[in-house]
Amino acid sequence: MSRFKTPFVGLALTGLILAQSAFADNRPELRLGIVNSVTGGASAIAAGAVSTMDLMQKKIEQDKSLPFRVTFMKYDDGSDPARAVNTVRKLIQEDKAHLVVCCTTTPASLAVNTVIEAEKTPNLSLAAAASVIEPAHEHKFTFKTPLTDRLMVNYTIDYMVKQGYKKVAFMGLEDSYGEGGWVEFSQIAKRKGLEIIVAERFARGDTNFTPQSLRVAQAKPDAVYFHAIPPSSALATAALRRVGYKGPVLHGAGSPTPAFLAVGKNAVEGAIVGTAALTVHKQLPADHPLRPTIEKFVQMYEAEYGEGKTDLFAAQAYDTVNVAMMAFKKVAQDGKIADLAQTRLAIRDAVEGIKEYHGANGIFSYSPEDHLGLDSRSTFLVQVKNGKFELLGD
Repeated sequence: MSRFKTPFVGLALTGLILAQSAFADNRPELRLGIVNSVTGGASAIAAGAVSTMDLMQKKIEQDKSLPFRVTFMKYDDGSDPARAVNTVRKLIQEDKAHLVVCCTTTPASLAVNTVIEAEKTPNLSLAAAASVIEPAHEHKFTFKTPLTDRLMVNYTIDYMVKQGYKKVAFMGLEDSYGEGGWVEFSQIAKRKGLEIIVAERFARGDTNFTPQSLRVAQAKPDAVYFHAIPPSSALATAALRRVGYKGPVLHGAGSPTPAFLAVGKNAVEGAIVGTAALTVHKQLPADHPLRPTIEKFVQMYEAEYGEGKTDLFAAQAYDTVNVAMMAFKKVAQDGKIADLAQTRLAIRDAVEGIKEYHGANGIFSYSPEDHLGLDSRSTFLVQVKNGKFELLGD
C-alpha cells in the first residue's frame, strides 16, 4: 500500500496548486505604507486614524470588485520623529511602498520630508501644519488631508474680530506644531487688527500649566487662543480656569476630539474649537455637499466601533486612504503602472490632479501650488455645550 502513497500525494498537491492558481489575484497592486503614532504622546489623536485604517483595510481586502488590490503595511513610530524617519525609509527602500501615509504629528511629518523628497515617493500626511506641504514646489511629493493651521486660524480670527476682541493671548505647544500655529496666528492677527499682549508655550508632555496660566490671566486679555492637542490643550485650559480667567477660550483644529472633552470635563465648557464638518455633520443643512460622504463614513465606522466614536482624525484617515486609491485607480486606468520609480511619480501626479473630491473632512482640489486642496467650505467653529461639540452660529 505504501508504494501508492507518493503518487496520490503528488496528484493531490498538483490539484491544490492548480486550484490556487485559478483563483490567483492578478489585479494590479497598490503597496500602501502607513506610519501612525499608535503609542507615545500623540497616541490619543492617532487612535481614530488607526481604527479607520484597520477598518478600511478589512473592507478593501473583502472587495474583489475593485480593479486593483491594496497591500497595507502598517507601522508605529511611537510618536518619535526619528523613528518615523527610519520607518519611512524602510517602507520605501525595503517594503517597496508605492505611496506613504505619514505622519500623525507635525514634527514627525517635517522630519520625514527630506526622505520623501529624496526618494521621490508620494506621501499623504495626517499632520496639521502648513509647513508640512509649503511651499509646494519644495514639497513636490507631500500632500495632506487635515485642515492647515493657516486656514483654520484665519477662520477663527475672523470670528474673534467679529466679536470685537482687541487684545488677545496665545498659548501653544513649543514644538513645530505649536510654532506653526504661532507663526500663523501672529501674522494673521496683526493683519486683522488684533494685538497679542502675551504668548506662552508649554511642552507636549507637561502636566503643570499654572505659571503660564497665571501670566496670561494677569494680562487680562479679551480672549485666549490655544494651539495644542489633547491632553495638553485640555489640561492647560483647566489650569487657566483654576487661576481665575473667565473670558473666552478658543482652540485650533487639534482639539475637537473625544479626548479633549474627556480630559477637560467642565473646564472646557464654552470653549470654541476650530474643526471640519464631521464634528457637527448632523447639524449641517440637509443639502450640504459634504453630508452624503460624511454620513456614509460615520455609518461604516460606528457599525464597527460604536455610536459616537468617530472623530476628526478618523475622518482625515478615511480621506487619506480614498485619495491614495483614487490616484492609483487613475494610474491603472491610464496604463501608467511601470517600474517602481515611474509608478510612484505617476501616483504623485494623479494626487495633484484630484479635483472636487467630496471627502469626510472637506472638499479637495489639489494643484501644483496647493497640496492641501481645501478652502473655507471645509472650516467650521464649534462650541462645547453640555460635554458635546455644537455648531457655532454667526
